[in-house]
Amino acid sequence: MKTPRIPKLALGAALGAVVSVSLAVFAADLSPVSDFGPSEPGFGGATQVARVKQAGAENRLTAVQSGHNGLMANQAGVANAAVMAQTGTDNWMALSQSGSGNQYGGYQAGTSNRSVTVQSGSGNAATVTQIGSSMSSRVTQLGTNDSVTILQSRNGAGLSVTQTGNGARASVLMK
Repeated sequence: MKTPRIPKLALGAALGAVVSVSLAVFAADLSPVSDFGPSEPGFGGATQVARVKQAGAENRLTAVQSGHNGLMANQAGVANAAVMAQTGTDNWMALSQSGSGNQYGGYQAGTSNRSVTVQSGSGNAATVTQIGSSMSSRVTQLGTNDSVTILQSRNGAGLSVTQTGNGARASVLMK
């Protein structure tokens, strides 16, 4: 598996990316954003949820969860790759990849974090790391060879990055 390109972390966003940062957490139901259908499952007890759908050729997904979390991944197209990992309680991660050669790496630790990433086109790379509580992120990459790296550790923070061009770069560090 090819290792995703990871740009250096920096404050702010690079040319071609629109970054809006808000301390308000996105609504708990991310399904209208991710368009994956039903809302996240309710958590409680020993609930551990993973829904994966793959179509196309040579798509790869590795997912690891511990605690009480949920994830959903939908990969279509050719040679898309994803690594998803979560630990803690009530975290939710959703990924949709279409096109070819898109790469995603996501990690969440803590409680009640939400992350949605949508990649279409080709050669896009996204890395999202959230460590803490009640954080949310939404990444949308619609072009070619776009790249974003997010690291959040500020409890209650929310952010959205949308890249619609080609070769857009963004790095966001929120502490």
